[in-house]
Amino acid sequence: MSTARRAAVNLLLPVVYVLLFIPAGLLTRLFRDPLHRKPDRSATSYWTDTGPTT
Repeated sequence: MSTARRAAVNLLLPVVYVLLFIPAGLLTRLFRDPLHRKPDRSATSYWTDTGPTT
């Protein structure tokens, strides 16, 4: 790979990351809760019974 191409890739990839992935992640966190972390006031427990282990 030529030096100019390597320099262009090293400059372009962080720009693409900053312009694409960071805003997408921030928007996802603003409008969605993928882990469903909001408390359920009507729940008596959050325990999940997985059954006996062997």
